[in-house]
Amino acid sequence: MSDVGRYVRGVLWDMDGTLINSQPFWDESFRRRCEAAGGAVTEAQVAALEGASIRRTRELIAATGAAPTPDAPEAEAIFTGMAADVEAAVKASPPLVPGAREITQTLLEVGLAQVIVTQSPRPIVDAVAHALGDVFVGAVTGDDGLPGKPDRAPYAAGMRLLGLSEDQCVVVEDSATGAASARSNDLRVIQIGGRKHFPADPGLVVVPELKAVTPHLLLWAEP
Repeated sequence: MSDVGRYVRGVLWDMDGTLINSQPFWDESFRRRCEAAGGAVTEAQVAALEGASIRRTRELIAATGAAPTPDAPEAEAIFTGMAADVEAAVKASPPLVPGAREITQTLLEVGLAQVIVTQSPRPIVDAVAHALGDVFVGAVTGDDGLPGKPDRAPYAAGMRLLGLSEDQCVVVEDSATGAASARSNDLRVIQIGGRKHFPADPGLVVVPELKAVTPHLLLWAEP
């Protein structure tokens, strides 16, 4: 895809690490619930939670010994409890990233359609969307039965939800797995923070923080 003739009409947002910082909620609940069920939680397992799909999270639960397998009822119960913990925490005090409310509201005002593409469960996504003023036309979530990022499926579903093509959309992401999912759909990516995930990829533009994202950047910034 060339940038020539590109006309951006939609923005696909990652959620965790991009619009909110709910990872500490997941980490605390994972540790507490797995240990209560007799698991032995390692720092590596906690670190692996970041950006994990629902399936991967259940694998990590089983890896602690809190459940015999990822498909066991014990793993399902622990994950369900974790999701409820995070949903309650997000509703009580939404951990919005600075600038999230301002940029999403501005994009609404200038007429860009917005959708969330995340691996979090839908109730948590709905809570975040509400905290941001319900500016999104929809969401692709971990409850939708799709392969998780870095598979291309989540962002492909986001484009279908918007009814737009890859040259009409831009993605805002923070993780390498999310950027890989987006780029496999030939979507241009604004990466929040860190070193450029794919240094040789001209379709990835890095900014230091969410507050640096502007409508002008989303619509016209070149690599």
